[in-house]
Amino acid sequence: MSPTIRADPGARTLHVDGAKMCVRSVVTTIDPDRAGDVIVPTGLRNLDEFMLNPVVLWAHDRVRVPPIGSCAWLDVQPRRVVAETRFAQGVPFAEDLFKLYEQNVLRGWSIGFVPRRARRVPRADGPASLHVAEWDLLEYSAVPIPENPGALTVALQKGLVRAGALRDWLAHVPDDRGGQFWRAFDVMSELV
Repeated sequence: MSPTIRADPGARTLHVDGAKMCVRSVVTTIDPDRAGDVIVPTGLRNLDEFMLNPVVLWAHDRVRVPPIGSCAWLDVQPRRVVAETRFAQGVPFAEDLFKLYEQNVLRGWSIGFVPRRARRVPRADGPASLHVAEWDLLEYSAVPIPENPGALTVALQKGLVRAGALRDWLAHVPDDRGGQFWRAFDVMSELV
């Protein structure tokens, strides 16, 4: 089964520590995501294993850019998972991303996971959704799904982003009104 990526509208930054380059954030919640899928926070089954290699990625990219930091700790609560991310110091790409969180330009987080136990839930208003009762966390990512898509453009225009690779990547993020470019794929078609 291939990994699933979930961007949770409830995932958000809670606290930023500029001196330590750390961000405390909600990385997922029990609330349905935009596709109606639900990931049960207390269903996380591999916390100890994840903490042996607690990588934090940029936009789930495991190939083109290195990890941007590591998870210092993870708190699994009944309705959400809270993590503290320590961004890599001395790495311009990671430092720029940290600054974007510090300035509240970037706000979103997303988990990359593999479902262990899941079921389809019929919906009257569209395709069935997924209820994931148990899952393994592979990574979580800082993601450019802001509440205000124009915020990224402003950050670029103001010169807040120094790293060339990040500037180039952000320049290709579309202003996605109405789900024109970013569509969730059907993860349920891969379930047995």
